[in-house]
Amino acid sequence: MKAEFLGEEKVVLLGIVKGLKDSGKEVGLTYSTERFDLLLLPITEDEISGLRQFIREPSEVEMDDIEIMYEYYIGKFGDTSIPPEAYVTAVRLADRDGVEVAGIDIPSGVYEDIFVNNIQLQDLLSLSLRKRRLMKRKWNMNDPVSFSLEWDRYLNRGGYENLERERAKHMASEIIKRKRGKTLVILEVERFREIVELLKNSLQGYRFQESVE
Repeated sequence: MKAEFLGEEKVVLLGIVKGLKDSGKEVGLTYSTERFDLLLLPITEDEISGLRQFIREPSEVEMDDIEIMYEYYIGKFGDTSIPPEAYVTAVRLADRDGVEVAGIDIPSGVYEDIFVNNIQLQDLLSLSLRKRRLMKRKWNMNDPVSFSLEWDRYLNRGGYENLERERAKHMASEIIKRKRGKTLVILEVERFREIVELLKNSLQGYRFQESVE
């Protein structure tokens, strides 16, 4: 998934399947097409610092139950990488070339407040039940994007859907606020469509074009 907004600045959005190692190649290919002034990632500033530490000193990354099960399924489409190779590649390339890289996800502290305001006891119980069915459910395994979108729709219901909607709104507002010159934005495929629609409503006067690869 790839989209561009062309106007006073140029904003390129690349949607990636975050668990696949090949997503790093997609980032590298898009990054190499032109000289970007800014690179934005769908994670927090603290997580970017963590990626830099990982690049310097690779170590095993702990995963929760849902992440382990997701890796199992997404691994049927190719080699996996934790942390996501797309983010590691983005930070490594940007740091190599002196390009600013920033996180646009909801920062810690603010996220917890939004979580409390959206997630009720019923949401927690429902998620627990859905987790038990993850390995028994028949998934759309036609391609990694279709699987990732279905996985996201299944898990993020009720308050969790609201929480992800707030994430998309926050990231879209950060893109609008931070964009300058030529900006490359890496996004999870699960939030790609919603963020694109939010930007289309906000970036008046920009020409929009999209390609699905």
